[in-house]
Amino acid sequence: MPLRTAKRDTVIMSADDPAPHAFLLHRGFAYRSFSMPDGRRSILDVLLPGDITGLDYAVLGRGNHEIVAANTVGYRSMTGAAVRELMMSNPQIALRTLALMGETRWRTDRHMTVVTRLDARGRIAAFILGIYERLRQRELILRPTFNLPLTQEQLADHLGITMVHVSRTLRRIREERLVLIDRQVVIILDLEELRRAASGIPPLSAGGVTSAGSRDELAL
Repeated sequence: MPLRTAKRDTVIMSADDPAPHAFLLHRGFAYRSFSMPDGRRSILDVLLPGDITGLDYAVLGRGNHEIVAANTVGYRSMTGAAVRELMMSNPQIALRTLALMGETRWRTDRHMTVVTRLDARGRIAAFILGIYERLRQRELILRPTFNLPLTQEQLADHLGITMVHVSRTLRRIREERLVLIDRQVVIILDLEELRRAASGIPPLSAGGVTSAGSRDELAL
């Protein structure tokens, strides 16, 4: 599949797309979101390089969320028909596709636990720690620092708190010498304290249910 690019704020897939695709993100950040009729938005998941998203939509043949580029992204896509054909023709691919869908569900359940059981400080700590661990596991970073191309408004929409609360909490964790965020660059100053602030939440995955190979076999 050809490598495509999309600029910041581009809707890669709309909620009412009649033929949703599956997407493999090669570079940049994106997010899945749901917009309410009154304009309010919920950002359900933040997507990083290496993530595959939209498999559930592709299998069902319909979706109800948007996929939006958070900055300039590079991605490949596969039609729902192609995904379903691969799954029917190869049981191993079908199993790996289900594992990838389960990985997304696992991450979504973790996020739900964070926003329903942690305060603002804990939510931001868990979010930053989650991004750091996913990037580190994919060997995309070597140090506890990374670019985060999300606005405070987008963080608020993802964490279920107001933008004012996000700003105050970011200032608090900076004063605590926990995390510094400057010009969309995150610098983790105290990784152990960050982990303590997010303690008790579920881990990011079930322990290696997927691999780079599972993504490659889908031929996105």
